[in-house]
Amino acid sequence: MSLLFLMTPAAEAASAAAGTVEGPYWVGPGHSGSWFQPDRSGEGFILEILPDGNAVAAWFTFPASGEDGEQVWLVAAGGQVRGDTLTFTQVYRPRGGRFGPAFDPAQIENPVWGSLRFRFHDCASATLSYAGPAGYGSGTRELSRITSIDQAECSGMRALAAGGGRAIDGLRSRSGNWFVPGRSGEGWFVEDLPDGRMLVYWFTFDVDGRQLWLTGVGRRSADNRLAVDAYVTRGTRFGAAFDAEAVRTQRWGRLEFDFSDCNHAAVRYAADDAAYGSGTYAAARVTALAGAPCIDGTPSPRLRGSWVEHAPMPAPAQSEHAAVVLDGRLYALGGYGDPRGFKRYDPADRSWSVLSPLPGGRHHLAAFAVDGGIYFVGGDALGGGDQSAAGFRYDVAAARWDAVPELSPTFGSHAAPLNGRVYIGYGDGSLEEFDPRQRAVRRIRAPDATERDHSQVVAFQGEIWMLGGRSPDTRTTAIYDPVAERWRPGPPFLQARGGFAAAVVGEQIVISGGERRAGSSMELVAVTEVYAAGAERWSSGPSLPQAVHGVPGAALGGRFYVVSGSRNAGQASGASGRLYSWLPEP
Repeated sequence: MSLLFLMTPAAEAASAAAGTVEGPYWVGPGHSGSWFQPDRSGEGFILEILPDGNAVAAWFTFPASGEDGEQVWLVAAGGQVRGDTLTFTQVYRPRGGRFGPAFDPAQIENPVWGSLRFRFHDCASATLSYAGPAGYGSGTRELSRITSIDQAECSGMRALAAGGGRAIDGLRSRSGNWFVPGRSGEGWFVEDLPDGRMLVYWFTFDVDGRQLWLTGVGRRSADNRLAVDAYVTRGTRFGAAFDAEAVRTQRWGRLEFDFSDCNHAAVRYAADDAAYGSGTYAAARVTALAGAPCIDGTPSPRLRGSWVEHAPMPAPAQSEHAAVVLDGRLYALGGYGDPRGFKRYDPADRSWSVLSPLPGGRHHLAAFAVDGGIYFVGGDALGGGDQSAAGFRYDVAAARWDAVPELSPTFGSHAAPLNGRVYIGYGDGSLEEFDPRQRAVRRIRAPDATERDHSQVVAFQGEIWMLGGRSPDTRTTAIYDPVAERWRPGPPFLQARGGFAAAVVGEQIVISGGERRAGSSMELVAVTEVYAAGAERWSSGPSLPQAVHGVPGAALGGRFYVVSGSRNAGQASGASGRLYSWLPEP
């Protein structure tokens, strides 16, 4: 089965919308898929960009001249992104396994083979550099894309609901790495393709203990079953000895996947060679791909349940502040009332703690938790202290604040982490994309002229949602797709608002509180709204017990938390200090 046969028209799309991103080209979720050098059809690479920003790779190829066996496969994890380059410092060549019942995971060894570096020119081409052991040496490949991942194409093709959010049919991806628990050392890479087919690679061992890789492509049925003819490819050698004309493929047998949910499947095989026989495995998914989420069932808005009041925050109370969740605890930072305040709520013992103050006082700041630390950025100075940088990071283990000079000033909008990066909102509707590993930023231009002062930013189903805001008040939403690097309109709120609380709770976005203009004055909003994945519109939930604005929200333990905020519309005074939560119920 030639690799050229797998190419789809969508796989050839080279790039996202021009001009949306200001800054250098970065590796992103759209680079997931299979890659090869066109004049070397028969060998290739699989790349998976993961939701934590790391990457996984596999190389299916052939032995060096003089080596035993007919196939070689290499695997790597922990790939690091630096701009347009993805590097794997340790690539492994597993050994020690045998096919079927003879497989013993205790016998698997993973010696280091070498390293790989991919430098991407766009979404459809890259240069690979490799360094391997004797017999393999070092070299380069000029790669083209074989496959794109369905719903994670750089071309921006998405299944959308009427309101602009992702449709449920587009939230069914089974793409990723699968294995059998208890049989670590072999497994399958599965790719959902944009044309409705699925591509399967099986990396395993033959009956004599040599590496074996199989490929197959088929169409998943409506009841989530997949049947493919599996092929073995052989006939050539690695590197300069590779001869594309000598490559031959032969049917090995049949593979069937019965996907019971997003992360589990029964895998059956039946080989044409009696030495391999047939069997069934209970497989589980190890990796999911960034930008290609999977939801079981069809969520409906969870609108029932009552608000609960928890212990109030220690005085002084805060408003126009920020809140984040890290390691199961909620943190409140800065704001009017306590501009250098840094407090932590632990739901396990229902108590607050007062922590080391912010290095410099701020109100209208944004905050986020990523890479094990807590960051704040922007806002206006208030309460003295160190104002030398727009952003700072709190090292939880060391209880120390450090400046992050790469971050830019912002005011009144919030931030959300996604795929190992952070998207920080600005009042003009633009975003700053921050990569804490590279310590670098890019600016994402606003999609239109909508002002979004006091908006909220959340990460939802692999995308960034910029919600509401004002100047003037708006109930619109804008959705940024980080795979295609494009914006599109999302479903509008039922009620315009700014300065409200928002968070993603399970498979729905929840917003509550805030304020809006009423004639020449401002009025508070208590209405709660919910947007469920795949829905066409927002729905009304139970109103907040006390209407407030300048209030952050957070999700923790399946609950939606609203943290303090001001009871006085249009004013900096009146911080309540009260902590409410709502557990959405069907």
